[in-house]
Amino acid sequence: MLDNFWTYLQFGNRFCAVEHTSNEDAEVIYATLLNRSKKELNIESSFEEKKIEDLSNKLHKNQHIVLVLNNDKVLSKTIESEQQDSLKLVYKAFSNINLEDFYFEVLSQKNKHFIALCRKDYVNNLIEEYSKQNLSIINVSLGNNLIVNISEFIDKNRVYTSNSIIQFENNQVLQIEKDSIPLESYDINGLTISNNHLLSFSGALQTVLNSNTTKTNFSEEKGSLLNNYKQKRFFDQFLKIGGLFILGLLLINFFAFNHYFNKVNELKQVSEINQSTKNQIIKLNESVSKKQKTVDDLLKSNCSKSSFYNDRIINILPKSILLSEFNYQPLLKRIKTDKGIEVDKNSISISGDSNNSEVFSSYINQLEQEDWINKVDIINYGTTSSNTSNFKIKIVLNDE
Repeated sequence: MLDNFWTYLQFGNRFCAVEHTSNEDAEVIYATLLNRSKKELNIESSFEEKKIEDLSNKLHKNQHIVLVLNNDKVLSKTIESEQQDSLKLVYKAFSNINLEDFYFEVLSQKNKHFIALCRKDYVNNLIEEYSKQNLSIINVSLGNNLIVNISEFIDKNRVYTSNSIIQFENNQVLQIEKDSIPLESYDINGLTISNNHLLSFSGALQTVLNSNTTKTNFSEEKGSLLNNYKQKRFFDQFLKIGGLFILGLLLINFFAFNHYFNKVNELKQVSEINQSTKNQIIKLNESVSKKQKTVDDLLKSNCSKSSFYNDRIINILPKSILLSEFNYQPLLKRIKTDKGIEVDKNSISISGDSNNSEVFSSYINQLEQEDWINKVDIINYGTTSSNTSNFKIKIVLNDE
């Protein structure tokens, strides 16, 4: 599983190879694009084009590609030798070749060796053309040598590529022979592939299998191509993942900020309500305190003076007079909310019944003689029966 994940990080889930070959003296490009989903490998598309520019329109930007060169620019030869040194094998096959100008690839199958050469400037120019189309060449193969990648997956001893007949024996390449080729299709693990796309399929499969069965003199160049692609992909992936990570952080920050912003607003509203309530309570408390002080002052005053006045008024009260009410500093108005308490200061209201008018008059005179009384006003004096009269008087006290 880790291998699959690592492969995905390096190459994604699409694997592509293209073969440059000749068809009726005209160059043609055969391309195969494989798609790996979970553990399955499927052919996403296979097509042919005349130009690299046309090919780029059918592939994703920065798609990695295995380039197979199998046209008239490639020299191929098969030799038999016990020698396994690739350089000596090349010189044996092409004795007068100047290898400073050529790339070579050798596929060795026991004592049989399949050697292919191509000029360096031609290969490098092709790679540059692909790069201009935002396509990344990560590997190069020459001739039909890549056919070895499918030797284990095909059940035939004789197959055709785009320009050659390949013979197999015991899963090894026995012979590669250039010839005019008919159109055929092959079944490889449930995938149907035409012979024209067999080499491009093998090239794409090479990246999936990470196989390398040939020897070349441009391993460093291939390694550089692969490293450049990996760096470019890493940079692209880093930007994407970094962008998604930053976006995720911004979203988390936004939702967290929005959540706490709403909480702060709620707390502010609650605080404002509490502050308003607190201010109202303070005002009410001040009002109550003032009223309480007034009441306390009245009570203190009543307690200190009303006892004296009550004692004096009762002591001189005749037996013929019966008091029903004694009110020191009576209220002028009913007590109302948010209204001050109004009292009739320095006054006493007395009411009751008298059964002798002369005695009542004498009692009034006697009250007026008291030095703490300013005057006595008779508010009401009326007869309720033949022997009794009710009355109400107001005693005005001297200011202290």
